This record gives sequence, C-alpha cells and structure tokens, in this order.
Amino acid sequence: MLDTSVLLTLTLMWLVIVPTPGANSLLITHLAVTRPAEDVAFALAGNLAGVAMLALLALFGWAALLQLFPWLRLAVTIFGALYLVWFGARLVRRSLTPAATAAAEADGAGEGGARRMVLLGLVTALSNAQAIIFITSIFAVSGVLNAGVATGLAAILVMITCNGLYLSTLAWLFQRQAVRRFYQRFRRALEGTVGALFVVFGGRLLLRELMR
Repeated sequence: MLDTSVLLTLTLMWLVIVPTPGANSLLITHLAVTRPAEDVAFALAGNLAGVAMLALLALFGWAALLQLFPWLRLAVTIFGALYLVWFGARLVRRSLTPAATAAAEADGAGEGGARRMVLLGLVTALSNAQAIIFITSIFAVSGVLNAGVATGLAAILVMITCNGLYLSTLAWLFQRQAVRRFYQRFRRALEGTVGALFVVFGGRLLLRELMR
C-alpha cells in the first residue's frame, strides 16, 4: 500500500529543493543554448537516470555505507569533483577561443554523440556522492524510510517527475531563439562564467570533503 500522506510531504519538500541552482540545472541550460534539442533530451535522460540511481541508493541504505567507509565516500567525491572541474575548465578554455573554432568544437560530437550526451548527464548527476546522504535525510524527514518499499519507489518517481518537468522547462526557455542570439552575442563571457561555476562546484565538493 502507498502512504499518500508521506508522498505528499515528500512532494512538497522536493518542489522546494528542485529549483536550487546546481550542476544539473547549469548543464541543461548550457546545452540548451549550445546544442540541438535532441542532444539536450539525451543529456536530460542521462541526468534523470543518475538522480534515480542516487535516490535508489539512498532508499536502500547506501548512505550508511558511505558513512561506514570514509575512503569510499572520499574516492567517489574526488572523482565527481575532478570531473566537474575538468568540464568547467574545458568551457573556460573554449571561451578564450575564436567563435568559429568554438562552434566547430561544439558541433564535433560525430559518432556516438547521443551516447556522449547521456553519459554527460549521468556523470553530472552522479558527481556528488554527498547527494545520497542528502536524499536520505529528506526521505527520513518525510517518512519515506519507514513507509515501505512501494512508497519509497513511488517517492523516487515523484522526484524524477519533478526534476524532469523543471529541467525540461529550463531547456525549453533557453532554446528560444532570442536567448540563443543573446548567448551567441556574449558567448565568451557567458561560456567562461558557466565554466567557472562548474569549477567552483567541483572545487567546493572537493574542499568540503577534504575538510571533514
């Protein structure tokens, strides 16, 4: 049986959390102004799959495992942080190149472009191992952890639906021609800023873990 009161509590909490700026929303908005709609859709699918994996791990107790084995949490966090820094540094480097060269790099997906977009979205979602602990706390406060597996799986579906609707709306807004023209006009500054934010996200993850 589904516990509807628990699901309602989780939904209200998650609706407040979803719009919080982070690497996932930054990735989708960046792709929306630089890539075709199908690439954004593939990246979004990979990102939602990553969020679902984190939520499943939270539901089945991996937060305790990460707490029990600090080296595992450290390894996963370092990998995720370095990935975000690497991705951001690439954007910063591209912001310093001429427009024609940057456009050629952006369009150079070639074979396996869809697979790369899915992987990009997936790894971005999985880059923060601490999210498992955060989601676990949300599940605990909302009562999901004590409500049974069926309610837990329904809660994950609610999370994915909320994330999908929010990120799809962002993608739709940022794919408007007016927004794309604005981006192309100020490409260097905007791409450099987005890249710097990814570096900050990655650096903050790494610093927070090393300072524990």
